[in-house]
Amino acid sequence: GSLSQQRFVTSVLQNCPEKVEAVCRELWMKSWGPEDSTTHSIEDLQLVAHRAGLSADETKLCIESMKSPAVKAQLKEVTEEAVDKGAFGSPTMFFSKGSHEEMVWGSDRFDMVANIYGL
Repeated sequence: GSLSQQRFVTSVLQNCPEKVEAVCRELWMKSWGPEDSTTHSIEDLQLVAHRAGLSADETKLCIESMKSPAVKAQLKEVTEEAVDKGAFGSPTMFFSKGSHEEMVWGSDRFDMVANIYGL
């Protein structure tokens, strides 16, 4: 499952929001990049955090916060929002241009994202 990764990203978003993009990138690379490795254990998440530039104190805070009611509530809220919008699978991404929102599913769809933005 991916619950630990989702809680970790949510914790980073709450505690170190400027580092969430780097954390997501490192999770992606560790899971689906050349390493093709797991990211389920605390040790995996510590490595991801280190590679993403979190300090030891930031990493400790984010890992400790993963089980907090605030992290759980925010993750539940975001998950419910995604389901309400029709999200399924991972990654499901929503992109807005003006008042138009487009849902894109799958990592092989980045060409569609470029098309949405006229790139």
